[in-house]
Amino acid sequence: MTAPDPKTPDGTNPAGTSSNAPAFTDQLTAQEIARLKGLLADSTAENTRLKTQVQELEGQVDAATQKALEDRAAAAEAERDRLKGEIDKRAADDQRTAQTTALTGKVRDPEAALALAERFPDLKDKDGNPSVEAIIGKYPYLAPEGTTTPTAPSGAGGTQAPATTTLDKAVESGSAADINAAFDQALKGGN
Repeated sequence: MTAPDPKTPDGTNPAGTSSNAPAFTDQLTAQEIARLKGLLADSTAENTRLKTQVQELEGQVDAATQKALEDRAAAAEAERDRLKGEIDKRAADDQRTAQTTALTGKVRDPEAALALAERFPDLKDKDGNPSVEAIIGKYPYLAPEGTTTPTAPSGAGGTQAPATTTLDKAVESGSAADINAAFDQALKGGN
């Protein structure tokens, strides 16, 4: 069964109603509907505005989060580089210490020999470590005391230790007369 066809007494449909809808003649009801339609339109506009604002805020949060992540990544990379540099420095220090220790007792001044080997690559062996033979061969004064080398500074191939002087012998004897005589001789150019 269908609803009766609402028609005004003159036989026409009221404005804004369909032939199947009941006719609203009550003025207060029509005003309430108009007010509610206005509220619906305002709510829809407010909803759209809020959705837009939420999207903008989400975009800002995403950008801020992305920036924070980038900053953390940059900080982590800087820390990694700092630690890598520290590790490299410690490894170089450890290598230098090991090389100095290896030269101790084999040359007169291990630090000087190591410095020369670092400056002149021909003083290193195939592994990159200082070559004692090459260092002493090129710089015989670094040979340990009492070692005979074929290229002694005097050219004689003798020991590298200095000869005991007359003054040294006089001091060992403890005689004041011998010390004075040896000192006078040293001043005149003698031993």
